[in-house]
Amino acid sequence: MSKAKDVEVRMSDEDLKFFEELLKQRRAKLVEELRNIEDSNLFTSQSNHGGELSGYTNHLADAASDYTTLDTNFGLAEREGRYLTYIERALSRIKKGTYGVCNTCKELIPKRRLEAVPTATRCVSCKEEGKKQEALEMQMEMAKQKKK
Repeated sequence: MSKAKDVEVRMSDEDLKFFEELLKQRRAKLVEELRNIEDSNLFTSQSNHGGELSGYTNHLADAASDYTTLDTNFGLAEREGRYLTYIERALSRIKKGTYGVCNTCKELIPKRRLEAVPTATRCVSCKEEGKKQEALEMQMEMAKQKKK
């Protein structure tokens, strides 16, 4: 059920302020976590010591463990960096007044969903429909590959 074309679907200013504060809090926490990862000895020590991890033995198992930890830290930093981008985009939508409006159906996204996933750009129904469509497209692509 869509709204009339001449009626703009928009969250209330009170709700926009609430979600802006929530997103800013999450951004501050995320920036702190990224700083902690950056400051961790294993994250920075490789570049500071010509590829050799400082304070560690030359034992192969120790080196493998150190590099696994380093790889994990890089993965966390990458994931959190992406989430930081999503937060910045959500804050931008708040400034434009488009935050909380589903990109697909143009209806308001329920507040409970936004409280759980404040960077959401689609309502649950549209998100699920999108996932079904992606799965169908993947199945079709796999079927094409089998025919070759």
